[in-house]
Formats: sequence, C-alpha cells, structure tokens
Amino acid sequence: MLRAGLAAALGLGAMSSQAAGPDWTLVGGASDESSVKQVGVIAGWTRPEPLWQGDTWRLRLRHEAVAIGWHVPRARDLIEVGYSPVFRLERPLSGGGGRSFFFEGAIGVRLLSHTRVSQEHRMSTAFQFADMLGLGMQWGREGQSTLGLRVQHLSNLGIKKPNPGINFLQLYYTHRF
Repeated sequence: MLRAGLAAALGLGAMSSQAAGPDWTLVGGASDESSVKQVGVIAGWTRPEPLWQGDTWRLRLRHEAVAIGWHVPRARDLIEVGYSPVFRLERPLSGGGGRSFFFEGAIGVRLLSHTRVSQEHRMSTAFQFADMLGLGMQWGREGQSTLGLRVQHLSNLGIKKPNPGINFLQLYYTHRF
C-alpha cells in the first residue's frame, strides 16, 4: 500500500513537470486522538495563472497527491494516500522577492491502509474525505519556498456509522525546484 501511494504521488509529480513544475512538501502532524503522529510527502503543482486576480489578492488552484504514514501507539501504524484540490488565497507582500501570505482550504479524498486507530477508535471505512484549512507564507525566487500550518479533519461523511473522524494539526515545508 505504501509503495502504491508513493508511486502515485511520484507519478503525479512527474506529470506536473510538464506544466508549472512540481514542488515537494514534507509534512508532519499530530492528533490528540490516541497520540497519533504523521509524517509524509506531498507532490504538488500550482496552476500557472490565478483563477482570480484582484488589486491586492489572487486565488490560485493547487493539486496535491498525498502519501502520509501514521504512527499509532499501541496499534498497527497505517498509511494514508489521496488527492486534494487546494484553493489558496494569496496576498503578495511589499518589497517583492516572491514573498506572499496566504489562506488555503481543500476538500479531498483519502484511502487508509486499515481502519483501527486505537483499541477505542476505529474509522468505519478506509475511504475518507479530508477537509483542510490553513495559512502560510511563501518566499524566495517566485515563491519557491513555503511554510504553512493546517488543520485537517478526516471522516467518511456518514457513509457508514459510526463516523468518529479524526483531526490533525499539520506543519509543512514546500520547495519548488
């Protein structure tokens, strides 16, 4: 499962090199539910033209292919793979240099390698939706580096009961080559 997820992320990243060029993200996260920790990689690419351009803000669309491992104390670790279209509202900062501040949000899909998070917490389906809100800063030549903070919620949207869901706080760093 991990190999398939990483292959998918790398394949999507390779496809993106024909567009604006891929970026690679390292992500780490934590949940207060059963002390679950995350570490993973995201292959992403941003649409070159903004979806909307205002006087001081612009709206961009990013595509992210995700492969993340969960360390689950007292239970089997699991793998999360998926895709999210990310809408990012950016405000370039004065002084140039590719610096900008942004807010972002997404609703994506995820597949988990199994559903047990702890003895007390089991996701009822391996298929999950991932809702995310975040903020961050870009800098460097054409914004090649990004540091961000996200809050992510995974749940199956009531496809099957019970639907306990799980929340993560994620810190990430992205570099575009």
